[in-house]
Amino acid sequence: MTYLFIPVILLVATTLRYYHNTAVALWHDEAFSALYLRYPWDEMFYRIGLDVHPPLYYIILRLWSYLASDSLLSLRLLSILFGVLTVWAGYLFVKQTFGNKKLALLASLLLAINPFQIQYSLEARMYTLGTFLVLWSSYLMLKALDSEGRQSLKHWAGYGIIIAAGLYTHYYILFSVAAQGLYIAFYFFKTRKLNILFKSATAYGLSLLLYLPWIPTLLRQIKRVEAAYWIPPMDRWSAPGTVWKMMFGGQGIGRIYLAIATLVSILLILYFIKKVRSFTKWYILFGLLVPIAAAVTVSLRTNLYLDRYFVFASLFFSILVIISFSKIPNRALRWFLIIALIGGSLFAFFKNWTDLNIENKPGMSAVSAYINQNAKAPDQIYVGSSFIFFTLKYYNETGIKPLLISSGSLETIPHFSGTALLTNSDLISDISKAQKNSTIWLLWTTGFGGSKPQVPANWKQLSEVSYEDAPGFKGRIVVTKFVVH
Repeated sequence: MTYLFIPVILLVATTLRYYHNTAVALWHDEAFSALYLRYPWDEMFYRIGLDVHPPLYYIILRLWSYLASDSLLSLRLLSILFGVLTVWAGYLFVKQTFGNKKLALLASLLLAINPFQIQYSLEARMYTLGTFLVLWSSYLMLKALDSEGRQSLKHWAGYGIIIAAGLYTHYYILFSVAAQGLYIAFYFFKTRKLNILFKSATAYGLSLLLYLPWIPTLLRQIKRVEAAYWIPPMDRWSAPGTVWKMMFGGQGIGRIYLAIATLVSILLILYFIKKVRSFTKWYILFGLLVPIAAAVTVSLRTNLYLDRYFVFASLFFSILVIISFSKIPNRALRWFLIIALIGGSLFAFFKNWTDLNIENKPGMSAVSAYINQNAKAPDQIYVGSSFIFFTLKYYNETGIKPLLISSGSLETIPHFSGTALLTNSDLISDISKAQKNSTIWLLWTTGFGGSKPQVPANWKQLSEVSYEDAPGFKGRIVVTKFVVH
């Protein structure tokens, strides 16, 4: 029966991730993914190095684009693919961890419908590649610990390669690798098998060897983030907010619900520790708690705590919850809670879409379509915020080069505003020099802390069109047409 349920679960995962996939406009971070593909390979690597993320996702996305194009659907389809592979890897991991196919099916179903996991399958970013690699490396680690001889060596080698791939995907995966290393240490102290230390050290050595070429770039990126970054400081509601989003996604909820969710989560963790007898339970706990603890610790120095970066740790939270429910002795209560969790996840999924109100918030896609239809050379397009500049560059079909309004040169702009993709030729510092009788299209946003740029007195406004974007932090996208007198 397993062979019947797995395809159904994967189909559900695909359907939910494809649902409204292109209804939300491409945004700043995704524009980076798309625009990297337009550079020659050598310049693409150079510009990735100027940013703050490792390169593997962009390499795979570029190869994917050769087959599937760089349309919005094609870009996001790659994330859907890895999101579905994450569900499959979750099944294999739980089956290997507990030797229970039914439990593995339930865990994979929960991953398939988890709103937080689905949320990041909608973005042309590296998150679902990372979730797949985290679960796949976890599976290989357990296989390596449970096998002997050549089979063990094969699994350890695969493990070393996959964790290197993970580190080339997102730096937060280092925290997941640390959780794996901690579990291997625990496993050694339990079994006293010296060959485990040797083989695991060899796997980590292989991973380090594969990662060595990127370390100089990593160190430069670390300095860049330490110097200035945009993530706000943590507060006492940061962790409770993360706990809620791990299970139900969305853009946030009232604090009373956050407090309740945190209390329930703590009780579930304690119940999990008490009721689950398998030693592998410690890895589930480490996979969840080590990344959170590490992120909090690092953020005491540099603010790096961001909900979406816990999409990797949240895998283990979903697994922990379903395993905890499976240990409830009362069959009726057990299945009531499991069904309620499945129903609650699906309800949250559709509610999150309703809250986005995408029918009335086409945002950048609508504004860009308006500009493409109406702006003609020799019109000029000026953009008031870097957080919509790159998005416009992706959508732009006018043949007009947009210019970003800036008070200074490229060197004066914070790196997190997108300097990796900017040159001084993209900037305009004095818009008052626009020629008489020229037509100016001014694009600006109320999102990302933005507002309407101050325009010269000799600019006469002809029209203005605006659309709300979704989610809400993107604000209202506005295009104002002027003629210069």
